[in-house]
Amino acid sequence: MSTLSLQNFLQKNTLLNEEESEKVASAFKLIKVGRNEMIEREGDICGHFYFIHRGCLRLYEIDKKGNEITAYFAFENSFITSITSLITQKPSRDILISHEPSELMVIDKVSFFNLTERYPPFKLFYNKTIEFAFIHAQMRIYSFLGMDGIDKLKWVLEHEPMLLTRISSKAVASYLGMTNSTLSKLKAKL
Repeated sequence: MSTLSLQNFLQKNTLLNEEESEKVASAFKLIKVGRNEMIEREGDICGHFYFIHRGCLRLYEIDKKGNEITAYFAFENSFITSITSLITQKPSRDILISHEPSELMVIDKVSFFNLTERYPPFKLFYNKTIEFAFIHAQMRIYSFLGMDGIDKLKWVLEHEPMLLTRISSKAVASYLGMTNSTLSKLKAKL
């Protein structure tokens, strides 16, 4: 069923035909992870792409003071990886963890890039996904610069409302760059 989910996603979001979508999807393997299960560890070299069939993953790092800094949450029908480590093949600063019990379709880096060479529409999809991720990250950075806490919370309500319904307050607070108690106070003001 999950391969079919990925195949349907590819048919809707790429220029791959049905046969190509099936071949690309069949290269991925299903894994199931429980809540808060570590998928990629800090210091490891990332070697996989993940498509989320069901669940939610969180990408974060721990700063020198021991604080968690969340970079990204990924939900159903999206891809996630520790892209800097994957591309540079250097130890990752990121931690990738399941925020909920999740079903993931996973593929190793070499197989993934072989597919992008074999199927040009899949390469185009990869390029567009990287562009979107860059734009999203840049918008978030620029939007958060100079914003006070309440404006950051309003930004999330407008652009990523699912975070407030599916993600713990502690994790959302780390995404917004504030403490959990500050987030609770700001939520009460809305």
